[in-house]
Amino acid sequence: MASLYHSLSPPPSNCHGVLSLPPRNAALFACQCKAPPQDDHDAQLLHALESNGNGSLLREQHTASPAQLIDTGSEELGEGGGGRRSSRLRARDCARRIMSLPMEERVKVLDLLQRDDAALTISDYNDILSALARGGDYDSAMALFRALEPNGTVAPDAHSFAIAVQCFCRKGAPDEAKETLDEMLARGYLPTVSAFSAVVGCLCKRGRVTRAMEVLDAMRGVGCEPTIRTYNSLIGGLCYVGRLEDARDLLNKLKDSPKQTADIYTFTIVLDGFCKVGRTDDAMAIFEDAVRTGLSPTIFTYNALLNGHCKEGHLLKAYNLLMEMCDNETCPPDKISFSIVLPALLRAGEISAAWQTFKRMEHAGLEADGRALDTLTRGLCRQCAADISALRDAKEVFGKLVSSGHEPVSYTYCLMAQALARGGEVDAAVAILDDMARKGYALRKRAYTDVVRALCDRSRTSEAVRVLAVVIARDFVPGRNAFDALLGELSRQGRWPDAMAVYAAAVKRGVVVSLKRHIKEALVRDQEESPAQLFSTCN
Repeated sequence: MASLYHSLSPPPSNCHGVLSLPPRNAALFACQCKAPPQDDHDAQLLHALESNGNGSLLREQHTASPAQLIDTGSEELGEGGGGRRSSRLRARDCARRIMSLPMEERVKVLDLLQRDDAALTISDYNDILSALARGGDYDSAMALFRALEPNGTVAPDAHSFAIAVQCFCRKGAPDEAKETLDEMLARGYLPTVSAFSAVVGCLCKRGRVTRAMEVLDAMRGVGCEPTIRTYNSLIGGLCYVGRLEDARDLLNKLKDSPKQTADIYTFTIVLDGFCKVGRTDDAMAIFEDAVRTGLSPTIFTYNALLNGHCKEGHLLKAYNLLMEMCDNETCPPDKISFSIVLPALLRAGEISAAWQTFKRMEHAGLEADGRALDTLTRGLCRQCAADISALRDAKEVFGKLVSSGHEPVSYTYCLMAQALARGGEVDAAVAILDDMARKGYALRKRAYTDVVRALCDRSRTSEAVRVLAVVIARDFVPGRNAFDALLGELSRQGRWPDAMAVYAAAVKRGVVVSLKRHIKEALVRDQEESPAQLFSTCN
C-alpha cells in the first residue's frame, strides 16, 4: 500500500511540523450559475443589485479597496507589471446563488450586500461564505475566502477557515482541506472537532488512511478529543483499503476505551467490510459481539449480512435471517433487504423460497421490481410441469408484472402460454400467443406446440390451424410435433382434405411427418368401431 499512501509528496513544513504555505493571492471570482425563479420582490432586489455591482443599492460604485467584495477586473501592482490582480465579488453574481436559500437567510445576506464595502466586517463575510456553502457553490465560497488577505483590512478568522475546510471536504478535495487545516493551526487558530473530523472523513473516502491518521494525531496533539464519528470515518477508510484486521483491532480498542464507546455503526462498518470480501463468518462473530454489548442492529447491519450471505451462496442463511427480520417489529426488512435475497433465490432456482419471500414482501407493503417479477414468473411456470397447482401463483405474478408497466420478455410470455395450455386454460394461452404475434415477439417452438396439442385434445382443430397459420405468417417453420398433433386430430375426425392440406404445408417447409401412420391409425379405429356399430344397429 506504500504507493497509495506516498504517491503525493507532502508540502514543506516548518520547524513545528505544521505546513508553511505561501502568501494567499487574491483569486478571481465570478459565479456562473443561473438565477432560480424568484418572486416579484426578489426580482426587483436582484435587478437593483445588478444595476450597482458593489453591493450598494442605487449608489455609485466606490473605488475598490482591500475590504471590498471580489470583482473581475485587473489592476497591476508592483514594479514591472509583475504584481497580482485586485478583485472583488460582484454582488449580482453572488445574489443569484443566494436566491436559492430559505427566506430568512436570503434576506439576511442580501441585506449585507446592500451595505457599503467599508462597513463589512469579517463576520459579515463569514455570513456570505456560509450562505454560499449552504447553497452548494463551493467554488465561489473558496474564491471569496482566498480574497480575504491575512494582513489586510479584513482578515479571515477561525470561522472563515472552518467554513473553507468544510467546503473543500464537500468538494472532495482532501489535500486542499488538509492544507487549509494546517494553515489554520499555523496562524494560531484551534480547529473544531467537526473540522478535524471532516478532513479525516474526506481523506478516508479517497483511501488516504495514512494522512488521515496524521490528522488524527494532530487532533490529539492540540487537545481535541476525536469523537466516535471521527473513528467511524477512520475505520471505514481502513476497510476501504482492505486493512480489515486493523479495522477490527481499532474496534476492539474502542470497546475497551473509557472515552469513546463503539456504536452500532462502528460494528456495522467493520462487519460490512468482512462481508464484502467473503468472510461472513467473521462478520457474524462481530454481529453477535454487537448484540452482546447491548446494541440494537439497524437495517444497514442486517442488509450487510444479507448481502454477504448471498454473495457467498449461503442462501438458506440469508433466507432465514430475512424471515427473522420479518418477525422483528423493531427492525423489519426494507425494500433493499428483499431486493438482495429475492434475486439470489431466483438465480439459484429456489422458487418455493422465492415465492414465500415475494409474499412476505407484499405483506410488508413493498413492491418487487419488474426484473424480479419476470424471473419469478418464469420459475413458477417451469414448476407447473411438475405441479400444476403452481399455475395460480404464476398467473398472479404475471398479472402484477403486466400491471406494473414492465413489459415481460419473450421467454416469459412463452412459458406462461405453455403453463396455461398444460393447465387447461387454452383460451388464455391462445390470447398470449396472439399478443406476442402482435408485438412482434419471437415464438418459442415448445410454447405453440403445447397450445396446438391442447386445442387438438379439445377437438378445436380450426383454432389449432389458425395458430399454425400465425406461426407460418411470421416466417417461422413450425416443428414436427405441432404438425403431428394436428394431423392426428384431423384424421380422427375424418377430415381428410384438411389433413392433406396440413401435410402439404409441412412437406413444403421441409418438415418430415408421416401421413400414412395417421391413415393406418384411422383405419384401425374404423375397424374397431364397425362391429360395435353393427351390434348396436341390430339391437
